[in-house]
Amino acid sequence: MKHPQYYYILAFATTTDAMQAEKYAINKIKATIMPVPREISSGCGLALRFLDEDFERILDFCQNVPFCGNLYKMSTERINGYHPVELVFSIPT
Repeated sequence: MKHPQYYYILAFATTTDAMQAEKYAINKIKATIMPVPREISSGCGLALRFLDEDFERILDFCQNVPFCGNLYKMSTERINGYHPVELVFSIPT
């Protein structure tokens, strides 16, 4: 299995949203709950990391969730001690 160059993380404003997202993802997309990486600022300490690498599936999931959050693309390579991160999509409130 090849090592991915990046992965997608959905960060939330509240822990409740993070827990609901984890439950909402079951049977919809491969994802796991994780601590928010230090490169991402979030009101909550938890995030959802997508194990599925298909961006269209991830974006479709994010567009249909019943809560708000921010989707980030994070590099697996470190540059100056940090993983480069890019905001990809914001789920409105």
